[in-house]
Amino acid sequence: MKFSARTTLVILAAMTLLGAAYMSFGVLDMSPTKQVTRLTLLLNASGGLMPTSDVTMRGIKVGRVSDIQTTNTGLAVSIELDRAHPVPADSPISIENLSAAGEQYIDFKPKLIAPPYFSDGTVIPAERVAPIVTASDLLAKINILFTALNLDQIHGLINDVSGAFAGNDDTIDSLATTAGLTADVIQDDKALLATLLNNVSTLTTNMGDINAGQVISETGHQLPHSIPAFLNLIHEIEKFSYAGIGVIGPDDAVSVLVAKLGEYLDMLAGPLGSFATVLQPALAPLHDIKIDAGHWLDFWESTFNDTGGVRVQLNVPEWHHP
Repeated sequence: MKFSARTTLVILAAMTLLGAAYMSFGVLDMSPTKQVTRLTLLLNASGGLMPTSDVTMRGIKVGRVSDIQTTNTGLAVSIELDRAHPVPADSPISIENLSAAGEQYIDFKPKLIAPPYFSDGTVIPAERVAPIVTASDLLAKINILFTALNLDQIHGLINDVSGAFAGNDDTIDSLATTAGLTADVIQDDKALLATLLNNVSTLTTNMGDINAGQVISETGHQLPHSIPAFLNLIHEIEKFSYAGIGVIGPDDAVSVLVAKLGEYLDMLAGPLGSFATVLQPALAPLHDIKIDAGHWLDFWESTFNDTGGVRVQLNVPEWHHP
């Protein structure tokens, strides 16, 4: 179907109007009936903002930048906030980037969304905005850093590190294994380690109140003077330890007596063992008998005194009393 030139122009004009309306109401979020709160944000530098940049609160879009004008000291950024999303007046403000090379936007980050809120016509000073770091500033600082570096020193450092790792594969593997085992121990015993750290913290909590630092300092000053006396004591103990050498030799009477006693005990071990085996059935009924040795000692001391006398107690029946 073929349209006339006039009809084609009408269709193109309608499509243009529809596209402009979509861009205004859909993309640019422009609506004549929308209620907004207009703010003015003063900046020392734009940080890459544009008149179409978004304004967000905690990452959620709540408005847009409507205009940017220059002032005597910087820039005045006009902001339109949707009244359906009031922004607390004490919110920290920053200019963020969508990515390293993305579009910038203004972000409000309130700790608590509660009154008071920004009112229409509020002017926000530049001191309220976090420092802006643009990609150009970052590249300039990186350029200054590389300019200050000495390439010969970097080359030497790389060679030293390479030399330290060269030929030490076994050592590096051992270090990696040790680190892994250490991590496993920490993971398995983290509760015990936490208890240990808590105990150490409890132990050192009140050390300042007892002047522990001063006591340790005084000990450090007095300890060097005590070392010679301590070494002298060790020397005397060492001399005393050699004093008994040669006094009791293998042919001395004491050594012969000890050897003979050992032989006698070995000879008696066999017969005494057999005798104990024979007596065991006869003594079995006595196992449950308990003797109060303390009672018998008290009885003995109360009966016999140190002078050789004996104490006798007579109980007289009551009917003999006068």
